Amino acid sequence: MTHPSRIGSRRSLLLTITILLGLGLLLFAGTVAAAAPVPQTTETPFATVTPTFDLSRLDEPVTADPPGQIDRGAIHYWGVCMACHGDYGQGLIPEWRDAFGEDKDCWQSDCHGPDHLPEGFQMHKDNLAPPIAGPGKLARFSNAFELYEYIYETMPWWNPGSITREEAWSLANYVLKLNGTRPDGLVLTDTNGFAIPVHRAVSLPDAEWPGVLTLAGVLVLAAVGMVLQSAIKRAYTSVVLPKPNFVHHLHPPSIPLLQSRFRYTLGAGGIAVFLSLVLLVTGLLEMYFYIPSPEHAATSVQVITTLVPFGNLVRNLHYWSAQLLLIVMTIHLLRVVLTGAYAKPRRFNFLLGLALLVFILLLDFTGYILRWDEGIHWALVVGTNLLKTIPIIGENFYRFVMGGPEPGPAALTRFYAWHIFGLTIGTAILIGWHAFRVRRDGGIAVPPPTERADKTRITRFELLRREVLAMVIVGIVLLLIAVLIPAPINQPISDAGIDTSDSRAPWFFLWVQQLLKYGDPFIWGVLVPLLVVLGLGLIPYVLPRAKVEELGRWFPRGNRYAQILVIIVILGITVLTALANLPIFK
Repeated sequence: MTHPSRIGSRRSLLLTITILLGLGLLLFAGTVAAAAPVPQTTETPFATVTPTFDLSRLDEPVTADPPGQIDRGAIHYWGVCMACHGDYGQGLIPEWRDAFGEDKDCWQSDCHGPDHLPEGFQMHKDNLAPPIAGPGKLARFSNAFELYEYIYETMPWWNPGSITREEAWSLANYVLKLNGTRPDGLVLTDTNGFAIPVHRAVSLPDAEWPGVLTLAGVLVLAAVGMVLQSAIKRAYTSVVLPKPNFVHHLHPPSIPLLQSRFRYTLGAGGIAVFLSLVLLVTGLLEMYFYIPSPEHAATSVQVITTLVPFGNLVRNLHYWSAQLLLIVMTIHLLRVVLTGAYAKPRRFNFLLGLALLVFILLLDFTGYILRWDEGIHWALVVGTNLLKTIPIIGENFYRFVMGGPEPGPAALTRFYAWHIFGLTIGTAILIGWHAFRVRRDGGIAVPPPTERADKTRITRFELLRREVLAMVIVGIVLLLIAVLIPAPINQPISDAGIDTSDSRAPWFFLWVQQLLKYGDPFIWGVLVPLLVVLGLGLIPYVLPRAKVEELGRWFPRGNRYAQILVIIVILGITVLTALANLPIFK
């Protein structure tokens, strides 16, 4: 018989086990119930929150009035491109298609399916509009011009070529903004598109106006100060002259007053030296950024103009000082002939000046070609091919100048070397030699003392002051031209061998271009220009010279033939240049 206490213990143990098993079964049932799927019903017992699309993303963009280029690009993108490419360039992704509600299915028959309406088009599922913004996008384009050209030629893809060039530039600018690489304030054009990268953010330099105004103000104050200083010195004349410095010693101790007047000298010699110095300084600055290779030459010019601080001003100063130098040197040549100031012992120096003019022409020509853009085709193809027409030596001479049998990468390298080294060094030597001979030959041509009505002379100090004043005034004019009239620039050259029938020579060779229309290229393009230079060089040796007592004034009677010859030459070149600019001859 079992003891009652043991029976109680067993009952307690059995009860404990039963309770634990019950708790375990309840826990297991709860776990299974939680893992089981919720049965679907037609009624939703509780409200749920679903994500919504911000419909304001479809609103027309707010733009300035009047709209700028970037505003016009935003409007055109919103009206034509955004439906396929997304509001921020994300492409035709599902999330973006959901924004259009019932129209989110691009392949329904009355929209973009095979049975689309006449004003619609078919969209293929394997050729959706790709993303155009973000890292790694637009990989095929390296600069803004390539992007613009693609948009203009192929967009919109269902009607290529239906947009204008202005719209294409606006869209390219807006796409750059979507990618975060558009410089603030940028207006894209043919002249800066290659300078703006697609995948790298760049910034435009600060405005040039403050620096330009400061420089102009300094020049104006310098001119006013020099005029006031001269007036004060005339009021308080001192017989004690300061010691001359190096620059003073480059001038004669004194020169006759009458022949020092601007209306006689025109200041052409000193102005030519000043413009040459401007060319040298600005050219050295451009060399830091110019890349002499066919792939990068024109682009580097655009970079100088668009992205380099004061690069646009420096390039414009370089270009216009070169053009003004040609004009000033031509005026100087005219002045020397029309005053008879080339007679012995100045005959050789006249030849040095004529050679210097030819060197400056060649410097302008080679610098023109260094742009390597679409505007230089005549010079690169027609102008250089004239060398081939020279009998016997033509072909070899052409290869020597161009570096090969036809224009190509070697030609740009050769022209760069000619421009930077060969012609520049030769021009510097001629300028120094010419200035030395002016001093050695007695300075400015004047009649002998016994033939002078006024024997008053001015010192080298006054002469230098007048020269510096003329340079300051020319500097102000040059700065004004450089600010108001940009130097020419075009898109990079694509093919040196294209048709040049519509190409134009640089303005200083337009007369040669016009001559080529009259017959044989060698006769009219090579022989006639050489005869012109030869004829001018023979003036001091062949034609009668002005008498000594006639020197120091305009149009002496003794050298009438020389005056007539040089006037005919200048008029002939001017008329031919004018004819080349008439629409009927273009």
